[in-house]
This record gives sequence, structure tokens and C-alpha cells, in this order.
Amino acid sequence: MMLKRLGKWIYHNKFKTLLAWLVLLVAFVWGAVGMGSHFVTNLSISGIPSTEIQSTLEKEFDLNPNSGTLKVVIQHKDGDGVNSDEIKSQVAQAIQKAQDKYGSDIKSISNPYDSGIISEDKTTTYVDVTFKQSGQNVPYTLVNNVRKIFDDKVKDKGTTLAYTGSARVTPMDLGGTSEIIGVTIAFILLLILFRSFVTAGMPIVSALVGLGSGVLLITIGTNFFDLANVGETLAVMLSLAVGIDYALFILNRYKTDLADTDGDQAEALGRALQEAGKSVIFAGVTVIIAVCGLSLLGIDFVSAMGFAAAVGVFFALISALTFLPAMISWAQKFIKPNTKTVDEMAANPSKATSFLVKHPWTIVIVGVAVLLGLAVPAEHMRMGMPYNGSLPENRTERQAYDIISDKFGEGVNSPLIAVVELDKTADDEENLAKIADHLNGLDGTKTMLPMVDQAKAQALKAQLTQQMQQQAMAQAQATGQMPTDQQKAEAAAKIKATILQQASKPYKVSADGKYAMMVVIPKKGSESEQTEKLANQIKNYSKTTESSYHAKITLTGVSAVNLDITDKLNRATPVFAGIIIGLAFILLMLVFRSFVIPLIAMAGFGISLLASFGFTTLVMQDGFMKGFFGISKGAPLISFLPVVVIGILFGLAMDYEVFMVSRAREEYLKTGDNSRAVIVALQDSGPIVITAALIMIAVFGSFALNPDPTIKSMGLALSFGVLFDAFIVRLMIVPSMIQIFGKWNWAFPGNKRNWISEK
Repeated sequence: MMLKRLGKWIYHNKFKTLLAWLVLLVAFVWGAVGMGSHFVTNLSISGIPSTEIQSTLEKEFDLNPNSGTLKVVIQHKDGDGVNSDEIKSQVAQAIQKAQDKYGSDIKSISNPYDSGIISEDKTTTYVDVTFKQSGQNVPYTLVNNVRKIFDDKVKDKGTTLAYTGSARVTPMDLGGTSEIIGVTIAFILLLILFRSFVTAGMPIVSALVGLGSGVLLITIGTNFFDLANVGETLAVMLSLAVGIDYALFILNRYKTDLADTDGDQAEALGRALQEAGKSVIFAGVTVIIAVCGLSLLGIDFVSAMGFAAAVGVFFALISALTFLPAMISWAQKFIKPNTKTVDEMAANPSKATSFLVKHPWTIVIVGVAVLLGLAVPAEHMRMGMPYNGSLPENRTERQAYDIISDKFGEGVNSPLIAVVELDKTADDEENLAKIADHLNGLDGTKTMLPMVDQAKAQALKAQLTQQMQQQAMAQAQATGQMPTDQQKAEAAAKIKATILQQASKPYKVSADGKYAMMVVIPKKGSESEQTEKLANQIKNYSKTTESSYHAKITLTGVSAVNLDITDKLNRATPVFAGIIIGLAFILLMLVFRSFVIPLIAMAGFGISLLASFGFTTLVMQDGFMKGFFGISKGAPLISFLPVVVIGILFGLAMDYEVFMVSRAREEYLKTGDNSRAVIVALQDSGPIVITAALIMIAVFGSFALNPDPTIKSMGLALSFGVLFDAFIVRLMIVPSMIQIFGKWNWAFPGNKRNWISEK
């Protein structure tokens, strides 16, 4: 009754309600503009070996893996390539200018000509810029200004530059296109359903108000909590979709109640909130519980994404329960009551509904077979983290990744850093050499990065330079000619090679002798199965080094962190799914007072989820129809995709379950006629579920148009997940199973009223 009273109050106080929303939005806008947004681009996780060892790296080796970096990739294919004096001079000038202008923000800039980082064909090199701040805190304007310096000094007609790094290299995409496409399609679908521009626009306006409120509050929240920008996208995606759906269900029920109350608008609005409002609240709370349940994984960025999505859903729900009724009251003259009665629905079912009622087993068998067939590719689904090699080819990060992979090897993009904990014995140097030899001999290793002893290198450089000068003087006295520029360059290159050979080792020991660091360059990139196998081999080898050399190896670096995150997510996902499904089974059992209904609901969700994963694997990983879906390169699915999809799809699946089954149960309790209950549910709630599902597919599908593979994979998995679950499970399999089980659907302790004779 509380919801009914709320509906009547809003009907008589619509302007107060609208004013309250206006004040709220103004306050949120003021806060968001004043405080700004601080979304992060890097997905990090605490409590795993590869991240916990990073503090040791910083303390012992002054190396912070979280520092913001910018890699300037330089390629020149003409003449002497990047070895030409002109390009060397240009690079030196760019480095000097960047240090002079932004030295207070830059920790170091490496000159590739000092370290010998030049490809074998002399066409490519790269400059590493390390900032003092962490990657997520380096302002884009600073990165862009450094880029401009290199573009101005180095880039010309024959020289190509590309940029990558942990700092944001390209401006954040503010989006908008996906949302506009989704909203436009939603409006067309609502216009077809309601046949009124004003009525069709109401659910969209309600959803946009909820979306705006939620996103503004999330933006304010980024000043206090770390949230990846993909979390904002998830919140927008989900809030917009459920906001339209919830408003649609309430508005449609209002039209039905308007007919039943002979046009009493206040009473109809009260009834709509009392009847549809209950289902909307249950559906919204289910979605919020599902996405908040992501925090059970114990993974920081996933928990933040879940809470952000929950905020978006909450405001979508509140808007549907308050702002929408105020709009209905304000524009009541444009809303016409439904004309078709329940008896007419039952007496004149559609051909599809009649076929389902007469042949339920056929529907079930075909539906299950289709879903299981689509689920087959999920058997070889691989998980990973975002990497630049899967970005669109027009992105500078992808271009830099491809150039480095081609000229230096894919593994250079994601080296494995091995931190060896020592016990400070006399045999440490000998043991480290053995460990380095073993790591270098593993199948997936391309090379071990040489570590230069700077003190020894400086002494050796001085000695060799003096020898070179003496030889030059001797030559001049003997021949009367000084060495040419080419001879000087050859001598300098020889000195560098000698220093690299005599003053470097494949490891570096910390000043206190407690730790050593080795850098393993894999043959393949971070997404490769070979690199994953290499990392696991090194982890397993640590058991041998502990027992034989009293030295423990801990891996870190991009690949190691990604593998640890993926492993933790893979282990946590079944637990998360089990908790969510178990909780929902209990809730549905209590709501519908049935064992059969929740059992069918959970089984249907399981096979539709597998079908969604299977299809997404087929497209994103295997590259099926990649041109059609705008995928530049097949890659493993994002490791947090399963938990996000489980949480969201489960909430939406239960929405459609509640809207369909509650209508069937309501009719069965009135008449005791199971077939009539199925027909009425399909004829009355079916069109609404179809429209709602199509809206979801349109909204999620519009995000699948985004070129970013992370957002694209989420949009694809969610849109096809809704397609499979809503149309095959909720509209086909569930009604068919209700028809098959008859009165056994409502077998439950205390349900004597439900055990009435079926007509």
C-alpha cells in the first residue's frame, strides 16, 4: 500500500517532485564540475605476488613499475635509417628540450643511442620517458606536450613516430555515439509499442534523468575512490538499459490500470506503482545485489566497477518510481488506456503462443539444442587483460606495438621481471648465474636483458676512450691524417659493444645484497599461450631455486600481473556465480512459493550464459566475422568479462523471469487454468518483455560498435546474452516448462490454494 500512496501523492504533487529532481541534478552538476573527474586507465589489483613485490623493486632498485611511462617509437627506412647523424641530432634535441621544459615532472629520459637500442636493420629505435607520478596520475596535457616536442623535432616526411606507455597517450573518449544510437533505437521500439511520441519518450527521459544523476555522482566519487574508466562505461550501459525497461513496465501497467479504473488517473497511477512497482523494485534490487556481489571476488577494480554500476541502477530505479509518475501526471492527456481485455487475450492467442501451448516439448528441445550448440566455443575460451596489440590499427598505441613487435620482438612490449630474494651467501653470484642461464634456456625466452654495472661501465669507458685517443694520435703521427668521422663512429660503436660485454650481467644485485633483479624478454606478447607457459615455468622453477640455492623468485611486470589477475578471477568466478545463483534461487522460491519455477530459471540462465560466452569467444577470440563486428585482431577475452556478464545478465534474466512468471501465476491463482495462465502471460507480458529485451540489445549492442576491445567485448557479450536469455529462455523454454509441469509448478509447503483442479 505504501507504493500506492506514493503514486497518488506524486499525482497530486508532480511539480514538487520534478523540482526536487532538478535541485538534485543541479547539486550533482555543481559537485562534478567543481571537483572534476579522476578516472584511472590502468587496472590494478592488490594481494597478489606480482604487485606486492613492486614495493621491493622500488626500494632496492629505484624502479617503480607503476610510474607513468611514454615510449616514443621512431622509424626511418631511408638511407642509414635511424643511425643517420641528422636523426641522432633531432632525437638529442627533442630529449634536451623535453628535459628543459618538463624536467620537474620527468624522472628520466633514455637516449637510445647511448644504450644501443636500435633494430638489426637500423630502421627503428625508441626513447623511454619515465615520469615521476604514477601512470594514472600523469596529466594527459603533459604527455601531449612531450609528444609535440618529438613531433616537432623528429617527425618529418620520411620518419614515422608512434607512442605508447602506461600514461594516457590518447585523450579519453567521452563517448556519446553509442548512447545516442541506443536511445534512438529504443525510442523507435517504444513508438511502435505505444504509438505516441509523448508516451514513447517518457521511459527514455526517465532513464536519462536517472543516468545523469548516477554518472554525476560516480564522477564525484572518483575524487575519493579509484575507478577505471571502463567502470563508468559499464554504469552508463546498465543504467540506461534498465532505466528504460523499468519505466516501460510501470508505464504499460498504468495504461492497463487506466482501463480497469474507468479513467481514474490518480487511482491508476497508485495501482501501477503498487503492482508493477513491486516487480520493478525486486528486479532492481536483484541487479544491485548481483553487481555489488562482484565485491565478493576481493578484487579492487572489479569491486569498484560493481559499486559504480549499482549506483547507476539505483538512480534508474528511483527515477522510474518517482520522476516517471510525475511525468505521467503532467502529460496524462497524451496517455491512452489499453483496450484489449484479459479474456480477449486468452481467447485469441497468437499462432506462436498456440504452437507453444500445444507442443511445449518441441520448443524446449529445440531451444536447449540451439543454446548448447552456441555454447561449444566456450570450451576453448581464454582469459587475459587488455593489451595494445588488440586495439584498432589507427590508434598510435597499436602502431607502436606493431612496430616494436616487428623490429624487436613481441616480448619487448611486456617483459617479465624476476625478483630473486637472496640469503647473502658467498655463492650468490654463482647461483644467480645458474638461475639466469636456466631462465635464458626456457623455450619461451628470447633473451635476458643485460644489466649494466654503471661504475664499472664508466671506468671502462674512460679507459677505452683514452686508448682510442692514443691510437688516433699514433695514426696521425704515422700517416699525417686524423681518423675520419666514419672511423670515429666505428671506434665509438666498438667501445659501446665492449662495455656492454664486460660491464654487464643478466642480473643486478641490490646495494644491500638481499635481492637480485633479472629481466626476461619473452618471444611472444602478453596474450600468448607461450608467454603464459613461460611465466608458469619460472614460478615452478622458484621451488627448485628455494631448495637448491635458498633463493626465491617472484615475477612481476605487465605479463606477470595480468596472469595473476586472470588466475585470481578464474578461481573466484565459480564461487561468485554459485553465491549469486544460490541467493536468487532462495529469493525466487520465496517470491513464487515454488521449487520448480526457480529451478527452471537457474537452469535456463546457465545455458544462456554459456551460449553468450561461446558466441563471444567465437567472435572476439576466434575472429569469426571480425570484419562485420569491427575487430582488428582476435585476442583472449578480458579476464573480468565473465564476472561482469554473470552479474548483469543474471539480474536482467531475473527481471524477465519475474515479469513473465508473476503474470502467469496471477492468472493461474484466479482461474486454476494452467494453459490460460501461459497464454495470458505470453500475450500480456510477452510484448513488453520483447520490447524491453530489444531495448537492452540496442543499448548494449550500440556499445559493441565501440572500437575499444574491452568495451566492445562487454557490449557484444551482454547484447547476445540478452538475446539468448530473453527470447529463447524466458519467452520459449520457461513458458513451455510451465505448460509441461502444470499444477506442479506451484507445489510448495502451505500452497493449498494453488492445488486447485485445473480447468
